[in-house]
Amino acid sequence: MLEDFIQDRIDEARSLFSDENSLQNTKLLGLAKQIYAVFESGNKIAFVGNGGSAAEAMHLAAEFTGKCVIEHKPLPALCLNESQSALTAIANDYGIEFMFSRQVEAHMRNGDLLIAMSTSGRSKNVLNAITTAKGIGVSSILWMGEFPIDLDEVEIWKVPSTSTPRIQEIHLAWGHIIAEAVESLLQK
Repeated sequence: MLEDFIQDRIDEARSLFSDENSLQNTKLLGLAKQIYAVFESGNKIAFVGNGGSAAEAMHLAAEFTGKCVIEHKPLPALCLNESQSALTAIANDYGIEFMFSRQVEAHMRNGDLLIAMSTSGRSKNVLNAITTAKGIGVSSILWMGEFPIDLDEVEIWKVPSTSTPRIQEIHLAWGHIIAEAVESLLQK
């Protein structure tokens, strides 16, 4: 029955949002401070993802260049999946697996921060972006779901779920909380 189906999804979302492993104060605080330090040092952050994660990457970059809640100067945040021309040209000429890594190489520098989103953690183009970032001194954080992964020297944040919609909902919550916290730090 559709009512039961919807109630199950609501219960699943409620459970995930109340799970301590989904929203960890210390991790969110640490990342907010890290992003603030990146901006204070004159560097930038970039977001990247595919599909729904691409939409979230655009949304979260806009929270920094625009504002989330508190008025502030525009901050250097970009989204590597926004340019249709760059994405399609790179995918056509080099392959879809390189459409983000070439942009990391073009736009990012030592001291920048890449926040990569992949619900499964298996998106080759996202993983290649992380590898390229490591090679040029860009710190990377991978936001994903509860799937096995083995990446050296990369901070991995896992949502305790394998449901793509629920994973993306927590990713968006992380982004909003962090954007608000950075804005708060800017007011000091």
